[in-house]
Amino acid sequence: MLSCPCSLAEPARPLEGLVREALSKLTKDERLTKEGMQKVWGRAAGKKAAGHSAPASLRRSTLVVNVDGSSWLYELTLKRRDILRKLKSEFAGKKIKELRFRIGEV
Repeated sequence: MLSCPCSLAEPARPLEGLVREALSKLTKDERLTKEGMQKVWGRAAGKKAAGHSAPASLRRSTLVVNVDGSSWLYELTLKRRDILRKLKSEFAGKKIKELRFRIGEV
């Protein structure tokens, strides 16, 4: 006989409810990383730099930003501390500790 690792004290939850809960969390995270982050990125990096770069992901307090060329990679790397300071002030509730740049699709 197989044993169940789950506790019998917890009532079983319908799969539909679990899927809905997971999707709602995913939607909230996407809104932060895509829509909200794009607006904040424009203010933090500056209009010209934002035209050549875009936030790609936010994981484990690290914001990864795609840039469209090596010259912008270099330019934004030089401004990393200033941009990171501005991002931290914009997202007081969401911790951003690291900023990384990579050449990629903007």
